[in-house]
Amino acid sequence: LGYLTQRLRLGAYGKAGLMNEELLCEVYDVRNGMIDLVYPFKKVNRSEEEYKESAAKLCESPPFGKFEAWFEKYDTDYLTGAKPNTSDFHLWEMLDQHKILVERLEKPSIFEKFPKCKAFYDRFRALPTLQKYFESDAYKLPINNEKMAGAYFA
Repeated sequence: LGYLTQRLRLGAYGKAGLMNEELLCEVYDVRNGMIDLVYPFKKVNRSEEEYKESAAKLCESPPFGKFEAWFEKYDTDYLTGAKPNTSDFHLWEMLDQHKILVERLEKPSIFEKFPKCKAFYDRFRALPTLQKYFESDAYKLPINNEKMAGAYFA
C-alpha cells in the first residue's frame, strides 16, 4: 500500500503522512487478525468448528476501539483529515469484512459500539468516485480466497 500511496497520490506529507503510515500499520494488525481467523493453513483455527468459535468471539469484540478513539480525538471525516488516504481505504475494507462476517453469523452490528467508525464507513461508501466500483461485479467477489486457500469466510 505504500507504493500505491505514492503512485496514486493518496498519501499526505509531513505530520499527516506519518499519521497515515502509523494508521496503515494499525489496520494491518486488524487484517492479520482476519487472516488468522479465516485461513486454515495459518493453524490458528485448525477446523471449521474452531473458526466458528473464534469468529463468534471476534463478533462480540471487534478490533476497532483504537480507530473509534482516533476519530473521537481528531474529529475528522477521514483518518488524517478532510480527504481519504490509503489508510482509509484499508480501514474501510476491514470494517466491511467484519460487517459482513457479523451479518452472516447473525450477530449484532459491529457499529453499535463504534458510532464514529459507522459514520466513517457510510461516508466512505458514499464517495461518488467509488460508486462505479461498488456497483460492479468486482465488489461482489469473494472476500478471502476460498477456492485456492480454503478460507472459512469468503
